[in-house]
Amino acid sequence: MQVKTFSGPSTTEVMAQIKAELGPDAIILSSQKHIRQGVPYYEIMAALDAPIPEPSPRKLQSHDGLRELKDEWAVLRKQLMAIVTPQIDLEILNPRQKLVFECLDREGVSQDVLMKLWDTFRRFPDSPILATMANLIHIRPWLETKWTHPIHYLAGPSGCGKSSTLLRLALTMKKKDPQARILVVNADNSQGKGRLYLRHYAELSDLSYRELDTPEQWQALEEDAQDYDLVLVDMPSLPHNLNLDAWLDHLSGGLLPPGQVHVILSPVYSPKQMENFITRLCCKQAASIIWTKLDEACNYGEILNQTKRSGLPASLFSVGPELKNTLVEPRENDIWKLLLRHELPTTQLDSNL
Repeated sequence: MQVKTFSGPSTTEVMAQIKAELGPDAIILSSQKHIRQGVPYYEIMAALDAPIPEPSPRKLQSHDGLRELKDEWAVLRKQLMAIVTPQIDLEILNPRQKLVFECLDREGVSQDVLMKLWDTFRRFPDSPILATMANLIHIRPWLETKWTHPIHYLAGPSGCGKSSTLLRLALTMKKKDPQARILVVNADNSQGKGRLYLRHYAELSDLSYRELDTPEQWQALEEDAQDYDLVLVDMPSLPHNLNLDAWLDHLSGGLLPPGQVHVILSPVYSPKQMENFITRLCCKQAASIIWTKLDEACNYGEILNQTKRSGLPASLFSVGPELKNTLVEPRENDIWKLLLRHELPTTQLDSNL
């Protein structure tokens, strides 16, 4: 969130400054009139909610530096919310808007997202509810997207379902096109069970399989990928003191093959954990978020929170433990049904193949 104070001889001039610098979506936090040497002037504090900037690998390589940045942001955010929250007057909303707002609040949607929603409701009281909320989410259906590179890195915390998601996606693509050349790559040499799991299903499903253990093998992946239509890489979990950019550079010896990174997250994690994960996983090549274990979660507010915080679209949902019929390409209505009704989306990917 960007916060700045503007001043000028009239509110019209100050508002023009705010619109020119922060844009039409800026939110007014406070307004004051002062008299200086008999001449009135006005000060207006405005804020603009924006995705977090890409983290610097140098700053985040240090555990102490990461903690310091997180502490500073937490304090600033708390102070801002203390200023803004009292100004959220639900009584100015119509009954349907108020009902949706209260429901999202119970789902764990963060205060900065709720503040943005309240301001949008306030400015467009007669607009359809779902149309008004459309700018809160960003969707990029995985199978419909023309990805730039064939290599896709699946990265996330331990236990989030990276390996299972990789296999579900590989099997879905293979079923869609039996002639597709698909390579499953295991880069996590710390999980012996995971290696056996991936290798076993790759052999059963006529998928190529490979393991990456050295920087030389990583660097050879770009050339090898030219022989495949799709390359899915199961990434190892991050060390606690690194962000993903630094971790990828370390694994590949600084010569990472180009590709898309898909962040694997689950709403079963707490908001504190989610904030830590998304901060460290938002790297230069991050392309989307894949949400797993939706059937195990008790609320879904973090889907909105992290989409807004990271700026990354949702590309896939995983809604069950089985390898088949559990992947969903999300649509806008799927997210609102999750948040407002706790209705899991239909697993249309495998069923339509």
